[in-house]
Amino acid sequence: DVYTELQYQTQRLEFDYYALCVRHPVPFTRPKISLRTTYPPAWVTHYQSENYFAIDPVLKPENFRQGHLHWDDVLFHEAQAMWDAAQRFGLRRGVTQCVMLPNRALGFLSFSRSSLRCSSFTYDEVELRLQLLARESLSALTRFEDDMVMAPEMRFSKREKEILKWTAEGKTSSEIAIILSISENTVNFHQKNMQKKFNAPNKTQIACYAAATGLI
Repeated sequence: DVYTELQYQTQRLEFDYYALCVRHPVPFTRPKISLRTTYPPAWVTHYQSENYFAIDPVLKPENFRQGHLHWDDVLFHEAQAMWDAAQRFGLRRGVTQCVMLPNRALGFLSFSRSSLRCSSFTYDEVELRLQLLARESLSALTRFEDDMVMAPEMRFSKREKEILKWTAEGKTSSEIAIILSISENTVNFHQKNMQKKFNAPNKTQIACYAAATGLI
């Protein structure tokens, strides 16, 4: 079991808790977020009620340009209230690694503990193990088609993908019809069918979603 192994590795690296969070690229304004954690339930409830997802620096991909993140005052300088609250709930030391899944979703694996004592592992050792664990655990969940890592289902036929690619390029229905040597009515039929299938307001949104998730 992936989650049992994560808990074992958490303790092996001298941490108390782990959190595995997956953020999908769509919908753009309210992306699907999945979380599996052993954090204290009271902290999870507080985190969600305060909507810390919106400001949590360990969930911002741009912060990982230099590799993994160690939790400290510098990292949380724009979210000090959140950092203070986390420490009150017993999350005083932590580290997070970010990896990208094949479907363009981002996976964040965090280990944390209540003790401020120094670890017997070096920063480099923790970084390497955390990176490996993040990649292997998310890869396993993908193979098992776990709901946590599966993107909102979007299946397209070969013809639909062709139309979507040209839609994403900004081509009109008439232009796509000429490019693919089909009638404009056929193009419009596929576009309207996809809008109904995915409850999308327009053809552009479907094309953007498909591009964001790597389907086209």
